[in-house]
Amino acid sequence: MEHAQSLMKAKVALENEIRTLESDLKGMDATRETSLVDSEGFPRADIDIAAIREIRRSLICKQNDLKALMSQIEQSLISLHQGTHDRSVPEPKPATIRRPFARISKVEINSPASEAGLLAGDKIVAYGKVNASNHDKLRLLVEETTSNIDKPIDVEVERVVDGQPRAVALKLIPGRKWGGDGLLGCFILPL
Repeated sequence: MEHAQSLMKAKVALENEIRTLESDLKGMDATRETSLVDSEGFPRADIDIAAIREIRRSLICKQNDLKALMSQIEQSLISLHQGTHDRSVPEPKPATIRRPFARISKVEINSPASEAGLLAGDKIVAYGKVNASNHDKLRLLVEETTSNIDKPIDVEVERVVDGQPRAVALKLIPGRKWGGDGLLGCFILPL
């Protein structure tokens, strides 16, 4: 329990550091996306380019640290919930399992995909038992869909919210009753 609490405190501190860096950027009349060159391609003279680049670099590092910390918090909470929590730092899940393997390019209105909350641009991380390590060029995704008609499939997607990737868990129920083509009503492309 203490381990999870210390990780949560570290998370709050890291989020505060990120907010401070973003505030520093704002104070320099810049954002993460502000162009550092003028319309002719020359460095802008009205801003401190070196300072802005350093703040942006720090922000990227802090975001990566926060992502790793969130993974540790997740593992710690799972261990705590299962009653097998130990005082060592939990091993994060292998990157091959948690990385996206497909992208939603289009979602039809009133389709099963739309009803589940899928959006164009979502990247699929897990689709039932299918993930980046076993999808076999999306063949297993098709099998998972056809073997679960009118049954819920747990889907985890990576969605960009306010410029940041977020994990979103959804329940998708494939079916033919929605009135359109296909079982899902969306287009899925491999990454």
